Amino acid sequence: MENHINTVKSFVENRLIEKNTLISIVYPLMEINFKSILDKIRDGSDVFFFSEKPNEGITILGIDSTFDISIYGDDRVTKTAEAISKIEQNFIHNWNEFELSLPLFVGGMKFSANESDELWNSFADSDWFIPKFLFIELNNKAYLTYNFFIDSSDKGGYEKELQKAYKLINIVDRDRRTTINNWITSTNKDDIEEKINWNEKVNTALSKIESGEVQKIVLSRQIIIELKNKGNISCIVEKLAERYPGCNIFAYRKNGSIFFGASPEKLAKISNGWIEADALAGSISRSGDPIKDDNLAEELLSSEKNLEEQQVVVSFIVNSFSKFCDEIIYEENPIIRKLPNIQHLWTPIRAKLKSPKSIFSILEEIHPTPAICGVPWTNALYSIKEMENHNRGLFSGMIGWFNFNNEGEFAVAIRSALMKEKTVYAFAGCGIVRGSDPDNEFEESELKLKPILSLFENETIYQL
Repeated sequence: MENHINTVKSFVENRLIEKNTLISIVYPLMEINFKSILDKIRDGSDVFFFSEKPNEGITILGIDSTFDISIYGDDRVTKTAEAISKIEQNFIHNWNEFELSLPLFVGGMKFSANESDELWNSFADSDWFIPKFLFIELNNKAYLTYNFFIDSSDKGGYEKELQKAYKLINIVDRDRRTTINNWITSTNKDDIEEKINWNEKVNTALSKIESGEVQKIVLSRQIIIELKNKGNISCIVEKLAERYPGCNIFAYRKNGSIFFGASPEKLAKISNGWIEADALAGSISRSGDPIKDDNLAEELLSSEKNLEEQQVVVSFIVNSFSKFCDEIIYEENPIIRKLPNIQHLWTPIRAKLKSPKSIFSILEEIHPTPAICGVPWTNALYSIKEMENHNRGLFSGMIGWFNFNNEGEFAVAIRSALMKEKTVYAFAGCGIVRGSDPDNEFEESELKLKPILSLFENETIYQL
């Protein structure tokens, strides 16, 4: 810790730095036990943001806030960009000493604006923060980043603040585990009314499609789960990472609410002048029998209904990219993306940016995609708000990070849930197009709820 404090002091004291300057100092660590840190802060009140991509060896954990952006309303994207620009000009760092370009802002944006009901009142429509402490594991190397404003720290302040971070790193009894039975005590998942209401909504959506009002509507379900014990987020993300290593595992806590999940869908990854996205639509179950599993995949690849749904998403992303990209690369035919409980049609799309374009001007063009909303966007969104009796909040919104180098990565916030104490609100959506069957779509939603439900249902969750 002493070396880190000296690094901060040297960086600041050897420069003529104006007040209100944002400073980011990164320092290498020997190792980080993220699950242990999460367990230590689980009963606290500080905001935190966790993201892990197990297959890529990338994990970040931002704790406490140095700077917040919380915007409500239809102009949330514009106002978010304005708030960012106010501090961008007064930002200095030592990242180049380690040849790093790191996350700076972390957070998320809701599916649509003006969703500030009681369930989602912990989060703004556009909610981002610069963590005071950012723990990072990248390419088998560990780092701690300390972000602060020069006018809010003095010589003694560096040591006091960094002591907080190093207390979290100090791991005691790492291998000691006790079990807690995180059983579901009640849920509305199997209520008859739940399926009746779903079928009515799907049939209404099909009528809108038949009349030409929309081409596609993505409808979602909200399932309420009551737990025997308060959910342990360190155990939850550990279990999700074990089961879904190809997904983006995330957890975002603010004001006592934790939004978490395992998203298989990349909304956008922007770096080195390129942007990447996933077109992910059309679903079918898995089988433990490899032959049956392959047959299911072939059935999905030959399904006219699912192929049409996939093509709508591909066309939307390609058309959006064409507004600010020169070269767009993707295969005409989708491939299969296999997850442990479900398989999807998948088209990875990559494009070269014409010129530097701000992160939020890009996000405004590509979110929400037809995979989570519908076509045409305005009519589909209106229908969703009219038909769904719950607000989606961050579900099917975006979750991720960005920095001032025009780099960022954002996942579509699906396969997700909101946790408040012992209550979990799980969400799943299905794309309704011509030819959709209410019963089949209900079964698909059950598959998509499984990643969350299986964390608790007939499972033993471990506590560090």
